[in-house]
Amino acid sequence: MSPSSIAFYGASNNPMKMGTMQLANLLESGYRGEVYPIHPREERVMGLPAYRSLEEVGKPVDMAQLVIPTRLVPSVLEECGRNGVRHAIIISGGFGETMSEEGRRLEREVLDVARRYGIRFLGPNCVGVQNASCPLNTTTMPEPPFGGGVAIASQSGAYTSMLNPYLRAQGMRIRQTISVGNEADIDLVDCLEYFAGQEEVRAIGLYVEAVRRPRRFIATARRVVARKPVVAVYVGGNEAGSRSSLTHTGAVSGPDWLYDGLFRQAGIIRADDMDCMADYLWALSTQPLPPGERMAVVTNSGGPGTSLAYHLEKAGMSVPAFSLRLQERLRELTSPMTTVCNPVDITFETNIYIYKQLVEAAFESGEVDGAFLYGVFGAADIGVNIKKRMPELAPLEKAWDEKFLAFLPELAEVPARHGKPLLVMSFLGTGSATVRTLVESDQPVFSSASRAVRAMQCLLRYREVRRSLADRESEGLSVTTLARP
Repeated sequence: MSPSSIAFYGASNNPMKMGTMQLANLLESGYRGEVYPIHPREERVMGLPAYRSLEEVGKPVDMAQLVIPTRLVPSVLEECGRNGVRHAIIISGGFGETMSEEGRRLEREVLDVARRYGIRFLGPNCVGVQNASCPLNTTTMPEPPFGGGVAIASQSGAYTSMLNPYLRAQGMRIRQTISVGNEADIDLVDCLEYFAGQEEVRAIGLYVEAVRRPRRFIATARRVVARKPVVAVYVGGNEAGSRSSLTHTGAVSGPDWLYDGLFRQAGIIRADDMDCMADYLWALSTQPLPPGERMAVVTNSGGPGTSLAYHLEKAGMSVPAFSLRLQERLRELTSPMTTVCNPVDITFETNIYIYKQLVEAAFESGEVDGAFLYGVFGAADIGVNIKKRMPELAPLEKAWDEKFLAFLPELAEVPARHGKPLLVMSFLGTGSATVRTLVESDQPVFSSASRAVRAMQCLLRYREVRRSLADRESEGLSVTTLARP
C-alpha cells in the first residue's frame, strides 16, 4: 500500500492495453517512488526508460504489478522472487475463477512460487490498490476521490475503482481501497488487520462474495469493530448471486441466513448495496455516535422537514416536542414566522448563522441526541437572477458569499464539539459551493430524507454493536457455532 519502488510488467505504448492505463494512473496519482516499466521490446514506456527484465534494473524493488498473459505469471513471479521483490499485485485473470483445471493449476503454481520466496500478493484477477496517504493508484480508473477516513476492501475490482465517479459525485472521499480478487494469498482478513492499524482510516467497508476463513474473520473483525466500524455488502446469498460469484472470483458462497449470523457475531453492519454502504461509511467516518435516539430537525421548508420527521419515526427514532424552555430560547434566535416546536421551520431567514445557533441550542439543551438540517443556501445557490437584474449588488454579494463560505466549516465543527451527530439534507449537488464546502469540511450531505435517516440509523446500530461486544467481552463469551435460526 506504500511501496518505495514499483516494477511494472505489462505496460507499453499501446493505449488500449490495461497495463498502459494502470501505469498512466499510477504516474498521475502523485506517487513519489521509483517506477520501472518492464517490457521485452520497448526502449521507453510513457517517457520512462524500459527494462528487459528485473535484473536490468540493478536496484532493489519493493513491489511488482503484473498485467501480463496468464501463462507468464508464474515465471515472472519467479523472476521477482529471485531479485528480492517481496510484494506483488497480480492483475492478470484466467486462474481459479475460470473453474478449469488449468486455471486452478496455474493459481497453485503462483502460490507455490510466492511461498518459496516469501512474497505476499494481491490477486490474481484483481484491479490493484489506491492509497491517498501515499499517494498511490494502480487501478484502471483515474482520479480517485482521495481523502477522508474510509477504506474499502473488495472481492470485486469495480467496487474499489469504478465506484469512484459515483463517490466523487456524492462528495464522499476515500482514503484507501484494496482489490483482493481471487484471494489466493492476501484475503479480507488480512485487509481488516491492515486497516485496523491505519490511524487515518476511521471506517471500513467490505464487498463480500465469500468468507474463506470464517472463524479468523469473526475474531479479527471483533477486534477491529471495538475501535472502528465495519460495514459489509454480501451478495452470494441466493442462487443467482452464488452462481455469479463462483464464476467471478471462484468464491463458494453461502445462504443469507448464514452470513447474517456471521456478520452479527463479528459486529459487522450489513448494507443492502454499495450506495447504502457508502452512506453508512460516510456518516461513520465523520460523525460522533449519538448517545440516544432523540433527533432535532431544523429546516427552512416544511416539506423536507416533515419528510425527515416521518422517516425518523418510521425508523424507530423520535422527534420529541421541545420543552417550553427550549422553545423560548429558539424564539430569541429566530423571527416570528419560525415554528420552534420540533421540527424547527424557519421558513425564510437571511441570518447565515441561524442554522448553527439553532442546532447548538438544541444540543446544549440536553433534549436531543442528534440533529438533521435542511436548507443551507448561499447567494450563489439562489441569487442567480438577482445578480443579473441588480449588478450594482455584486460587491456586496461577493463579501456575503465569502462570509457564508467561511461560516460553513464552523457549522461542520458543531458535531465534534458537542459529541452529537449532525446530518445535512440538500437537493443541491456537489457543483454547489455550499455543498462542496460542507463535504470538504467532513460534513455529510444527503440528497433525500430516507438516505440521511438510514445513515443516522447506522450510527445508532454501531453504538449498539460496540455495547454488545463490550458486554460479551466482559462475560468471557467467544465465537459460537453459526446455527440456522
